[in-house]
Amino acid sequence: MMSKIKTGIEGLDALISGGFPQGRTCLIAGEPGTGKTTLCMQFLLEGVATGQKGVYITIDEKPEHLVADAKALGWDIQPYLEKGLLQILDVTHYFTPSKLGQMEGIDSEKIITEIMAFIQKSQAIRVAVDPIAPLVFASKTASQVVEYIRQLVFTLEAAQSYTTLLTSYVPVGSEKISLHGIEEFAVSGIIVLRLVNLNHKFVRTIRVRKMRGTRVDLSEYSFEILPNRGLVLRQPV
Repeated sequence: MMSKIKTGIEGLDALISGGFPQGRTCLIAGEPGTGKTTLCMQFLLEGVATGQKGVYITIDEKPEHLVADAKALGWDIQPYLEKGLLQILDVTHYFTPSKLGQMEGIDSEKIITEIMAFIQKSQAIRVAVDPIAPLVFASKTASQVVEYIRQLVFTLEAAQSYTTLLTSYVPVGSEKISLHGIEEFAVSGIIVLRLVNLNHKFVRTIRVRKMRGTRVDLSEYSFEILPNRGLVLRQPV
């Protein structure tokens, strides 16, 4: 029987038979503003609360913004950072517009090596990569982008030591699951977050698209993002 790791999301564990598959990677896909970053932070904080170290790898945002956004939700993560229970790795410098202007300038192997070395040194059990590829990749079709995503996912999965969440942008109004079309095929699980217009009011929804080795509830549920609690699942939509 596959071991599970609790998500920290109220109501989600019941939909995926107890939690995320331990040692696997899961994709959190959704349009901007659907709660992907909040879900990742909540997952890491659940680990901190149970003695599991976590690493947040940020590709589009600066660490100080993550700290401020968490505090706005009632989560003061600074003490965890100071104690080394939670660490943030900023790799935004690899994805600056000047470097992305020429695709041959992307050294995916170097990026992945640095990420894996940091995770191993941190002794993390839970990992979040937000997002798996920066938004500036949206206009690129080069094979290096696909190879970077493939290598990162396969390297994380091969280690089998970390339960990892990867976020991916979904273009607004699109039915796609991921930005580049490769992410969903490489990961072990997919959770889709959406903004849905119900009775002339937009609500956030969550749906488990797949979870390998797990019996899942495929219904779509509404959820709220509440202070001190983060994502809280409500009723099916």
